[in-house]
Amino acid sequence: MKKTVSILSVLLTLALLAFVLTACFDPKTASTTTGGKAKSSAEGTVTTAEIEALAKESDVTVDTGGATKILLDGSAATVNGSGAKADGSTVTVTAGGTYEISGTLSDGRIVVDAEGADVTLVLNNANITCSSSSAIFVYQAKSATLYLAQGTSNTLSDGSSYTYSDSYSSKADEEPNACLYAKDDLIIAGSGSLTVNGNFNNGITGKDTLKIESTALTVKAKNHGVNGKDSLTLKKATVSVTAAGDALRASNDTDTALGYVVIADSTVTLESGEDGIQAETRVSIGGTTLTVKSGGGHEAADSSSKNSAKGVKAGAELNIDSGVYSFDCADDALHADGSLTVNGGEFTITTADDGLHADNTVTVNAGKLNITGHEGIESTVVKINDGAIVINASDDGINAAKKTDGVTPTVEINGGEITVNMGQGDTDGIDSNGNIVINGGTVNVNAQSPFDYDGTGTINGGKVTVNGTQVTTLTNQFGGGQGGRNGERGQRGQRGQSGQTPPDDQTPPDGQTPPDGQTPPDGQTPPDGQTSQDGQTQNGDRSSKSGKTRHKKTETTTAATA
Repeated sequence: MKKTVSILSVLLTLALLAFVLTACFDPKTASTTTGGKAKSSAEGTVTTAEIEALAKESDVTVDTGGATKILLDGSAATVNGSGAKADGSTVTVTAGGTYEISGTLSDGRIVVDAEGADVTLVLNNANITCSSSSAIFVYQAKSATLYLAQGTSNTLSDGSSYTYSDSYSSKADEEPNACLYAKDDLIIAGSGSLTVNGNFNNGITGKDTLKIESTALTVKAKNHGVNGKDSLTLKKATVSVTAAGDALRASNDTDTALGYVVIADSTVTLESGEDGIQAETRVSIGGTTLTVKSGGGHEAADSSSKNSAKGVKAGAELNIDSGVYSFDCADDALHADGSLTVNGGEFTITTADDGLHADNTVTVNAGKLNITGHEGIESTVVKINDGAIVINASDDGINAAKKTDGVTPTVEINGGEITVNMGQGDTDGIDSNGNIVINGGTVNVNAQSPFDYDGTGTINGGKVTVNGTQVTTLTNQFGGGQGGRNGERGQRGQRGQSGQTPPDDQTPPDGQTPPDGQTPPDGQTPPDGQTSQDGQTQNGDRSSKSGKTRHKKTETTTAATA
């Protein structure tokens, strides 16, 4: 009897537990686990790890057996198979499936109008020119794949103006605005090559996600080169872009889970009039060889221009894991409105502004960086944990300037080998509006003013050398700098203004004599005996475009932010 009661008790308990679990289960908030990370299916939030995982998806493969054949021949086209029709020099795809396109179309286009269908266009030595609109226009589809057949060379070109004269186009909405234009998800893949000549506005525009995988792509554009509105992903791709606007971009600024760029295991060469890479939210790059020349390079910097001409610009986060990187920029080389993290890679940076810049935090965990610029590294918080860094700067080598409210500007060095070489004049090796803390690593500073801080300067460990001599304390050059250009440097520590005394008439800290035996401000002679201009020392009034605020683009052609 006792055994029977016990069994009944267990059964009743299990039944009750099952009822509770069933009652509490809500499929709208159920979580799934991918790669050990929990993800709420209700939120749809894309994490940094998930963005990087996009680049690890399987390569696209296409079976052309049974494909509809589209033969291009000058001003006409022929369709052999179902799902597409030719009307003079315009071919319209109206159903899902695979379509193999070959030949030359001297003035015509391919239009995809297949709502809810998956469409694959295989370019097999296809050359398409359209003088009045996009060479290929994906008007509607569930998804579109542009596949470049192995060993083939393919070219798309548009004219210098669009007529917007057909039912698919809208001049008011500026659709289309690119030589290759897709209103839905677009993948460009295949071991062939594609050249896109965007003579009207953009080279390639994808209104949703745009992926470029395991292919060779060359783009020349009058405005932006390659624009994936929701996201732009490059994987195992060789991409070369020359553009008057941004070279690569993701422009969705209404959804924080979108508007990102991820590049993995690729070779990318960019020459842009504006930003090399621009993302409204975040940029992740790894295993890539990236070469960027933006704004004509550092020698072409124009202080009167309001256009941003950064190497890589992220509206939130910028992460670089590994690779080889070369930047020649009229503006910041690497810029994030939030945080910037370098986990590895080799960098050669020449810039007219900052080498690395973030409004919140710059973190260097590893890597080899050689930076020549106005400032080497600038952020509210600069944290260097490891890496080999050489900075040659004309203003501050490393600068912690207050760009985020509620955060104390801090330069924290925990490891690595850092060398800072400064030019003559009102320049600081390591400058902070708050604190400088050195806990480890090797720090070599060659400068008239090696350190400048408003808070505290502390050496807790490591080796610090100033102008060839090891030091155990940090001297202070009368208060930290303001950071940036465009007039922000004018009140740096109130130094260098003719006849002005230090703040609150203070004498130099601890009674120290300023570098090189100079007398402190209040009659201070400018470096090298030079005469100040308008009472200001050198570099006191450096001006610049865009420095620390992202500017809206001034389009050189029809506005196209798509």
